[in-house]
Order: sequence, then structure tokens, then C-alpha cells
Amino acid sequence: MSGLQEFFMKFKEIYDGYMLVLMVFIGLFLLLRDVPLLRKKKLKRDMKIAKALGYVYIIGGIALFVMVRIF
Repeated sequence: MSGLQEFFMKFKEIYDGYMLVLMVFIGLFLLLRDVPLLRKKKLKRDMKIAKALGYVYIIGGIALFVMVRIF
């Protein structure tokens, strides 16, 4: 087996339903908790970064889960 195949097999073992829930929870926490606090403190740049990271966690977590299940 090549190194890439070994990496993918190990990643497939690690990334299960619990990891998906954790990734989505982190994204929701960023969007629902951190973004309003940053908006309240008038930290617009940090708020935009937190919002983008929240969406990345949610969409990326779901996409990784689907990719692992397909391959």
C-alpha cells in the first residue's frame, strides 16, 4: 500500500459519526455564540472570520463525512 492509501484508510477509521457531530457543533457554536458576541463588541473583522470558519466547519464536516462514506 502506498502512503496515501494508508493515510486515507486511517482517516476513514477516525472520521465517523461522532466526528461529524463534533465538527457541526463547533461550526454552530461559532455562528450562534461567538459571532453575536463579536458583533456586540464591534469587532467586525473578527466577526467575519468567525462566521466564515463556522460555515467552513459545518459544510466541510458534512462534505468530509460524505466523501469518507463514498470511498
